[in-house]
Amino acid sequence: MFFGSEQNPKGPGWRRLRRIEKNLSGTRVHFLVPPMRLPVHGRCGLEEQADSFDLDSPDIYIPYAPWDPDNPEKDIPGDPKIYSAKIWLSGWNFTGRPILDGDSVGDLVLKLDVLEARNLPVNASLFRRGDLKDLAQSFFINEQDLGSYHRGRSDSYDPHDLTDFLGLNREQWPDYLGPINSQWLERNGSEWLYFEVQPLWGDSDKFYWLSPIGHQRCLLAKFMVKRRIHNAGNPYRWSMRSPLTNYRQLMENIMETITVELSEAAREEQRTVHNPEGEYPLLHCTEQLVKEAKHTLYMWSAKGYREKGKDPRGDHRAPKEAVAAFIDERIQPRPLPGNLAIGPAYLKNSEINTAPDNSGQDPLSIEGQ
Repeated sequence: MFFGSEQNPKGPGWRRLRRIEKNLSGTRVHFLVPPMRLPVHGRCGLEEQADSFDLDSPDIYIPYAPWDPDNPEKDIPGDPKIYSAKIWLSGWNFTGRPILDGDSVGDLVLKLDVLEARNLPVNASLFRRGDLKDLAQSFFINEQDLGSYHRGRSDSYDPHDLTDFLGLNREQWPDYLGPINSQWLERNGSEWLYFEVQPLWGDSDKFYWLSPIGHQRCLLAKFMVKRRIHNAGNPYRWSMRSPLTNYRQLMENIMETITVELSEAAREEQRTVHNPEGEYPLLHCTEQLVKEAKHTLYMWSAKGYREKGKDPRGDHRAPKEAVAAFIDERIQPRPLPGNLAIGPAYLKNSEINTAPDNSGQDPLSIEGQ
């Protein structure tokens, strides 16, 4: 397409590609990407990272979403104490109609990190699928990461109304719905644990890919989509005006090319770990989280949005039924190429303590809402 639009944003082409290669203490990671396409608003340090890293050097790591940002070294039981080293950061602008939509309707950013877990249980290894899954699950427990909350608002827009919605404390409205579309994927000889996150009041749509490169280390390829649409200041309105389709396609194109060649030391570590055949532990979203997400997204569906013809001081939220239908559709599993196992849309409350935690062989049925 020559020009894009909000419904069909134009991203970079897939003909003129570059090879990105990183040497991580002998482990080589390489993939193909289009040239960086600016502007990528709000980002600095794009493509300023080195080509080679010594993963044993403590200087390259910073705390990854610490539990206590004022005391990141604080020891908390169960905290894997994750540190991250930024390996690569780049992005691609997506455009709409010239002049009418400005210089951007959104962008896709890829941040490639090495994560190092320094507090794993004895004999744990990220080459073990269950341990990698547990590491990813910790993102949702950490209140500085995907387990973060914000202050909600009352249905009457009265700041003194402390009505408890669906058991939600007004100080504890979730920032994200996730994990959704959790699955295991194969890419050029490596296994990846994949899941997505739906923002509920701001921030970006996020897509996570994790693959082990050591007993305590894994790669994290995190893709973030930020849409900039006039009169659409919240995740529901963004989704109604500008689908994720083209952003997803670029992400999937990039990940189709990624190859991880483990160092001899990493291969030796991998050989010491046994994963039972067909056993693929998966992350799960829950029925309760889905209910909370529907309410939170509905309540913020007027943020940064005014419906034409309505009293500017009136209620500009979307219909509850429309928001609920969007969430129901959003959480449906969508197998990506190379799928090895995939989870259900969510676990019912009654299934949380009884559902098997492994295998794509005998999957749970997908329940509607």
